[in-house]
Amino acid sequence: MAAVDLRGHRVPELNYAPGAVLIVAGVPGAGKTTLLKRLFPRPGVRLLDSEQARLELDPYLGAMPYKYWRPIVHAAHFVRLFRALRGSESVVVHESGTRDWATRLIVAAARRAERRTHLLLLDVTAEDARAGQVARRRKVRRSSFATHVRRWQRLMGHVADPAHRLHRDVATITIIDRPGAAALTAIRFDGLAVVNAVVPAAVPVAVPQRVA
Repeated sequence: MAAVDLRGHRVPELNYAPGAVLIVAGVPGAGKTTLLKRLFPRPGVRLLDSEQARLELDPYLGAMPYKYWRPIVHAAHFVRLFRALRGSESVVVHESGTRDWATRLIVAAARRAERRTHLLLLDVTAEDARAGQVARRRKVRRSSFATHVRRWQRLMGHVADPAHRLHRDVATITIIDRPGAAALTAIRFDGLAVVNAVVPAAVPVAVPQRVA
């Protein structure tokens, strides 16, 4: 299964099968939160973001540095996912995509619930992502951000390799850029078409150059 690369294209909407699990991924500052807040909530769709768990736990654990209770936030986030998969709603998961273990866990949980997982990768330059962090006033430490960038480049390398296990684990992989994300008017879960637009079904994926 080859990825659908929509960078440079503008499509009105993406449409997945009812009950599907969609991982929307990108490095911090890529624009995931902006995209998801604009398109959701939507009837029949459950949106999951670890920030939801963080906000709920903050009154109890916020006095401590976040690094000490980050694992609890991640655990609470995945508990939410497991519960959502027991329901009938389609599930959209806000993720960085730079944590292999998290992607594998989501895929495994979805498979156990007899659901297929799709990847929507929001690919932006490191410079644009940094600008996005500044705009949201949530700047990631330079060393941490560099790690995200390196892991994102590794992920894109996996996407470009049709023999990689990622292509067996997920049903579809779609790549968009920031203008493409801004052009989206909907992400739907009422059909079987992956992309509702006249574009190549599968095109070669370019691997980004390493960012210092």
